[in-house]
Amino acid sequence: MKLRAQNFVLGFAAVVCFLESVAAPRGSDPGSVAAAVMGILMLRRAIIVTPQPTVVIVAGCVLTALVVVGDHALVHINNPTWIAVLLIAAVCYGLWERIVKLWK
Repeated sequence: MKLRAQNFVLGFAAVVCFLESVAAPRGSDPGSVAAAVMGILMLRRAIIVTPQPTVVIVAGCVLTALVVVGDHALVHINNPTWIAVLLIAAVCYGLWERIVKLWK
């Protein structure tokens, strides 16, 4: 088994999400449940042995950052700009392989 940097980056994002689910303030907008679900999704991608595309890694980091800054009210997450960034990052994170397949 060959460990890659992507495993560490997505694994660190998963740890941040799990810590955020514990430390999220009550009544925060994305909430601790959203952070825990993101942590599970990040962990699932982190333990995959095959190389992940760079777009998937960046999108995972963006999603993690949005959960953290949204929980601590550093960004008004319900702003249409942030919703668009969230949707684009979620599509790139979850469906990138299918998008590339359809493109070819």
